[in-house]
Amino acid sequence: MKKTLQFIALIILAFGLVACGTQNTTNTANTASTSNSTGGSEAPAEAQTGLDAIKEKGKIVLGTSAEFPPYEWHNIEGGKDEIIGVDIEIGKAIAEHLGVELEIKDMSFDGLLAGLNVGEMDMVIAGLAATEERAKSVDFSQPYYSGKEALLVREEDKDKYKTQDDLAGLTIGVQLGTYPETYANEHFNADIKALQDNNNIVMELQNKTFDAVFMDMDVCEKFASLQEGLAVIDIGAEGDEGTSVAVKKGNTELLKEIDAVVADLKSKDQVKTWIQEFSDYAGE
Repeated sequence: MKKTLQFIALIILAFGLVACGTQNTTNTANTASTSNSTGGSEAPAEAQTGLDAIKEKGKIVLGTSAEFPPYEWHNIEGGKDEIIGVDIEIGKAIAEHLGVELEIKDMSFDGLLAGLNVGEMDMVIAGLAATEERAKSVDFSQPYYSGKEALLVREEDKDKYKTQDDLAGLTIGVQLGTYPETYANEHFNADIKALQDNNNIVMELQNKTFDAVFMDMDVCEKFASLQEGLAVIDIGAEGDEGTSVAVKKGNTELLKEIDAVVADLKSKDQVKTWIQEFSDYAGE
């Protein structure tokens, strides 16, 4: 029952954000403040995102899109809305390493890199694949995780699709601006429909608007654990270039510090541990 309630809460939150437009909240738990934004073209007053500026401000702003469990999502418990997940823990580790607080800015995925480049945030951690195209506009840390993509389907369809060829003529849901969207458009002979919010994408799958959803396998597995009637299929899709932290182009001092944190986390297998922990937590 808890799985169903938590999934419904995610969907309600997604609709609430769409209905309310821009919404700002503050959460000081775990030394992190949180704000929600639909993005914008104007740079804030604190547009300097270099390492010295971050230390002077005493905080580092993390941009993310919090509907991507187990990497980041809104955990609503006891009337409290908190953004949690693997990427948030990485952000906390970077902030601790720099000796500053972490502020989380939540916005639509397709607006993150534009927001980074106009100074709305200092870094982006959002299950972001370090593609060659994205690397033209931002700089990436070394990958902190390499996964693979999979298909999320309704339980009754789990035996229908085994390879990419089986997807011909289907309607496939993907998240706008992601590696799965690019891959699906290049490799699937199907009608690819891109939406901003993963919760809405999964809802359309359940409503039978979409025949399947294509996304990161960890995320597929998490949605399948949150809601009965869904199944995950490995269709042999190629993985992305690795999931990395993004910073503004030329922000080399900050990137060097982030790389040091990522290397330390990887040496301890901490990222894999967090993935397992938050996968288990989201499925409770």
